Amino acid sequence: MKKTILTVAPLIILAQVVSAQSCAEMSGCAKKVCELELKLKGVSEPHAAARIKAAIAETKANCTDGKVASQDAAKQSEHQMKVDHKINDAKEDIAEAQMKKQKAQAEGKTDKVMKYQHKIEEKQMKIKHLQAQ
Repeated sequence: MKKTILTVAPLIILAQVVSAQSCAEMSGCAKKVCELELKLKGVSEPHAAARIKAAIAETKANCTDGKVASQDAAKQSEHQMKVDHKINDAKEDIAEAQMKKQKAQAEGKTDKVMKYQHKIEEKQMKIKHLQAQ
């Protein structure tokens, strides 16, 4: 019995991954319905399954590709705003660390200079990472 469960579980996960890949190839309402159907397959609680079935029916009845595209655009815009905010915060941190580094250099505190230089480099790497997203 335990062997069967251990053998079947990876197959179920593999099937979900393959299905998720096929949903990724879709777009618009078809993708949304596909993702909900995948979610339904992974749910065992009757109340949760009923809510997902209702969402599938609602999506099939009222979804338009234009609505989905505008929702996706809004999500993308919100994400970009968050990224831009994080980049601005990092730039402010860099400016502050540079001022502290200059003060430490003037006072001859090499350990503090290295500390602030490390912070500057760390924040620059964070900015590069955020810009690459």
